[in-house]
Amino acid sequence: MKTQSESMAPQMRPLFQRGLSLIELMVAMAIGLVVSLAIFSVISVSEARKRNTTGANDMNQNGAFALYQLDQAIRSAGTGFSQQYTLTFGCAINAMRNGKAVIPPAALPSPFDGLAAGIGGNFRMAPVIIWKDPKGVLSDTLVVMAGSAGYGEMPIESTSVPTASPSAQLHLLNTLSFSAGQQLLVAERPGLASLFPCLIETVDASYAGPASTGLLPLGGVFYTAGTDKALSSYSSDSVALNLGSSPSFKLFGVGANNTLVGFDLLNGTATSTDQIADGVVEMQALYGVDTANNGNITWTAPAGSYAADALLNGSVNAGKLIASIKAIRIGLIIRSAVEDKNAVLPKATLPAMFGDTTFSYAKTLTEAEQKFRYRVLDAVIPLRNALVLSD
Repeated sequence: MKTQSESMAPQMRPLFQRGLSLIELMVAMAIGLVVSLAIFSVISVSEARKRNTTGANDMNQNGAFALYQLDQAIRSAGTGFSQQYTLTFGCAINAMRNGKAVIPPAALPSPFDGLAAGIGGNFRMAPVIIWKDPKGVLSDTLVVMAGSAGYGEMPIESTSVPTASPSAQLHLLNTLSFSAGQQLLVAERPGLASLFPCLIETVDASYAGPASTGLLPLGGVFYTAGTDKALSSYSSDSVALNLGSSPSFKLFGVGANNTLVGFDLLNGTATSTDQIADGVVEMQALYGVDTANNGNITWTAPAGSYAADALLNGSVNAGKLIASIKAIRIGLIIRSAVEDKNAVLPKATLPAMFGDTTFSYAKTLTEAEQKFRYRVLDAVIPLRNALVLSD
């Protein structure tokens, strides 16, 4: 028989725990941390590979586009005046706008600001000229000139001395190949030692077609009608070459922020450049020279007789040297836009461009520059107009 105290004692029941213990929580957190680290590691590697792939694609696209633009300009260089190179190659260019010289310009934007002094102060007719910075700081600069007419480059002979006032006009054997608004080159027969300057003129908008009198009225963008006294200094032996409606007189170089830029000598201003391609760190160039005109090309640096100022000294011999240039070899160094945390390249020197010549060039990188990825491009561009020139 239970006592009263025993009967009044509470009934003890087992207690069931709910949730996780501290040890279980710590184990779960550790497992979660390991899984998170693994996921983030995979994402990091994937993102790095994606960034590298994207950077490589961007470099390839930038390099291909830069070479395409240079190829388009250089391949057509000399159109409109190459076949008459004895009259044009090396003649100083005179182009006027509102009574002021357009060529040579009063000032050029960077990176072309040292070019005029480097070539002797005068821009002269030539398909392609390479200017190398004498300080070795800047990339090479290309001067590329081409017309756009496509009329067989036949010079139209003068019948008498051109007149400048009261109305500017040329006196030609015929005016069949000209249209209003087209630009032309007035060239004089060469002397024994040097060439007479060439004038870039514009056919006046009033010109309605071939005239039986052979008179071609001038005026427009690159000519101030009635004021160009230099026109009457040309003789009855002068000729006119049609350059078409949109001749291209361009400069190409590497500007700030690793950008390949261009400048229009005829229409550009002292503060304007055209951005062509990003990521271009450096541009180097060589001449492909065929002095014997037998199809054998010799790669030649823009130095000595082929330095820019020597080719553009206005002599007849310099014109012949310009005519011997049959190709241009371009080397470009393209850099990725994204900087890596650590050095990417095992060596501080990039692969050499022009490696099969005596002018092999390999850029040496600083420690900071080694954190980027690079492409070295090397291309040969023929001058199709120069290839058909006879000796």
